[in-house]
Order: sequence, then C-alpha cells, then structure tokens
Amino acid sequence: MNGIKKLFNNIMMFIRKAFLIGVISIVASGLAAAFSAGTAHAQTASTDKALAQLFKDIKRLKPALNENAELTDDGYYMIRHGETLDGIIAKVLPNMPLRKKILRAAVVQANPHAFKRKNPNWMYANKKIKLPDSTDIHNVIFTKSSNKLNAKKMARDERKSWVSFP
Repeated sequence: MNGIKKLFNNIMMFIRKAFLIGVISIVASGLAAAFSAGTAHAQTASTDKALAQLFKDIKRLKPALNENAELTDDGYYMIRHGETLDGIIAKVLPNMPLRKKILRAAVVQANPHAFKRKNPNWMYANKKIKLPDSTDIHNVIFTKSSNKLNAKKMARDERKSWVSFP
C-alpha cells in the first residue's frame, strides 16, 4: 500500500512538473511573440536608453577591437580559407556585449558579397568584409516592420469600404 502511494505521489509530481513546464513554455513563447510584434510599439524612452547604452559599449570596446583584430589598413577583415564567421567574430570582436546571432546578421547584412545567398554558413574565402559598426547593428535590431504593419492596416481599412455583394 505504501509503495502504491509513493508511486502515485511520484506520478502526480511528474504531472505537475510537466504541466508547469508546459505553462512556462507557453508563457515564454507568448512573451517572445509579444516582444517581436510589439517592437514597433515599444516606448521610445526605453528604446533610446538601450540604444545609447549599445553605442556607448561599442565605442568603449573599439580600441580593444582594433588591437586584437587582423584588420587591413582600411578597416576591413580579409577572410582566409577555412575560417568561419563565428570564429572571426570570436577573434575580432571578443567580449562584445551582443548576442552572436545579432553580430552574425550585422556582418552578413553589411557584406552580402562575401556570403552565398546571405547565408552566414556559406562564406567566401579571400573576400574583404567590413566589421559591423553601430549603424549596421542598429539596422539589424530595429527593422522597418512598422511600415509593413501600417501598409497592411491601411489595405485592410481600405477593403472595409468596398461594396460587397451577397
């Protein structure tokens, strides 16, 4: 009898944990969706503050970046055979307070000639790439999706005035 109670309690504990994990994942995905959809509606004060901090961090790290990098005289990096984009980022941009995914996207967006089909995994050797500056990172983080949303909303509002026949 005691063994059955113990088994039942273990099963109930497992079900509770599974339920909590499910609820947490639903909430997390909802927050991620709300964040990605709500970037156009974010408060400008917090956005400006975050952007100012980002620029400050980049300016603070710029001298250290120039010392560690194997840059050409004009500020570009020459890709050698066998290098990966993540390896270049780790070597040239160490301790950058940004996610690698953002840096990767900024490098690809700033240098479409060095990547096949804008894929960061297909990088050409012997190409010069420009390392991302604050403008490139800004363009990756703050997309122009609000214009697309406004265009869709205007098209939808326009269709509301159309005459419909049964």
